[in-house]
Amino acid sequence: MAERTLAGTRFGFESIRGRLRLLALGSLTGAVAGMGAFMFLKEQLLPWGVTETLALALVGVAGAYTHLLAEDLSESIALALIASGIGLVVHVLAWIAPLWILSYPPPARDLLLPKMVGEALASGLPPYVVTFYGAYFGALLVVGYFEP
Repeated sequence: MAERTLAGTRFGFESIRGRLRLLALGSLTGAVAGMGAFMFLKEQLLPWGVTETLALALVGVAGAYTHLLAEDLSESIALALIASGIGLVVHVLAWIAPLWILSYPPPARDLLLPKMVGEALASGLPPYVVTFYGAYFGALLVVGYFEP
């Protein structure tokens, strides 16, 4: 097992580019996962011909891709944490977006916002976390088995 020391860390432009790469990949996979979880729970908003299973499969694909797009295991873990956090934020923002898209008065928004955030977290967190991390760890095991 390799140790991480100060001499092994990168400073300079390579470090900034690596962090921006993590943020970009985490944002993209997280946005796909968050919208997949939102579509899974709001099946009345699904396009014609798309099922809830396909929407949940998007979450799984995003979870698997977080490991497949990483260069090494430490980057994979960081990417999974970033992607899962951003995906959860995207899911909650999509859930509460009607408060600002539709013409709700500000006092009604203040009353409805905590309820809608609670609903988004309570109904979306279990399937999102289980599917995202199930696919992530599945890809981690399969790639780890076949990688020399």
